[in-house]
Amino acid sequence: MNVKRKSSADIAYDAVRIKIIELEYAPEKQLVEEELSAQLNVSRTPLRQALYRLELEGLIIKQANGRMHVAPITLVEAEEVYKVREVIEGLLAREATLNMTDEKLHQLEDVLVLMKLAAEQGRIEHTIMYGSEFHSKLYALSSNQTAKRLMEQLDGQIERYRRISGYKNPEYSPILPVHEHEEIMKYIRERNADMVEEEMRKHIMRNLTVAKETLLLSLEN
Repeated sequence: MNVKRKSSADIAYDAVRIKIIELEYAPEKQLVEEELSAQLNVSRTPLRQALYRLELEGLIIKQANGRMHVAPITLVEAEEVYKVREVIEGLLAREATLNMTDEKLHQLEDVLVLMKLAAEQGRIEHTIMYGSEFHSKLYALSSNQTAKRLMEQLDGQIERYRRISGYKNPEYSPILPVHEHEEIMKYIRERNADMVEEEMRKHIMRNLTVAKETLLLSLEN
């Protein structure tokens, strides 16, 4: 099997993207090409290609003077992202349920077991990671390519807000999203697409509440 090697631009893109998502590069941090080029051991041309992709995804902002910084995290953007998520993810979850197979059902159950174990052990980073994997595996079953493309475009922003809530909110309870996923899973097993969509939308909007609480806490401190 031929495995396609990643280009330097892809490697730079992945490296910077994960640092932004994992909040290693804080919101509004200035990004300097010369420094990034040295840190990532890539030349300026592929680095610029990577940064342009991240700019298109809304993770980087380029100013008129050419300076770049990590996009801020705001209440307005949180509202926008989660309201779009609510509609698209509800739709994807519904369609995935209608296309569910026993094999895919078992895969989702396996991920949910790992998510619950991580939450019970207080491993918030892994709880969030398995939660994201649950969503990805579920939505892969939808045949709505347009909705999936829109989710791909929003993915970086979604993942940042997931981590803001999990990493920065002292009141964050990792077991709560597990219970919500278990409720979604119950209706997936029953092939009840209406209830899967309803529970998914509730789950997304509860996440919005936590994200907003976290952002308000950061403004107070």
